[in-house]
Amino acid sequence: MGQDGNAAPGKILQSGTHLARIVAVALPDGTFEAQVYVRLTREPEVAETYIPAGTFPTEREAWEAAEERARRAFSEHEF
Repeated sequence: MGQDGNAAPGKILQSGTHLARIVAVALPDGTFEAQVYVRLTREPEVAETYIPAGTFPTEREAWEAAEERARRAFSEHEF
C-alpha cells in the first residue's frame, strides 16, 4: 500500500524467501520519493513493512535509491 492507503505500483525484487516492492512516487514539488516495502514471500501484501529511502530530484535517482535500499534490507534481514 502507498502512504495514501492505496496499492502503489512498483517493481518487485526477490531474495530467497524475501520480497521487496520498490516505488518512486512523484511529489507535488517535482521531486520523487523512493519507497521500499518488504515482506516474506509467505506473508500477504498487507504485512509489508515500509522503509523510506529518501527524496530525490529525478525519478531515475529515486528508483536507484529504492533498489539499493531494498538490497540492503535483504542483506540486513530487515523484515
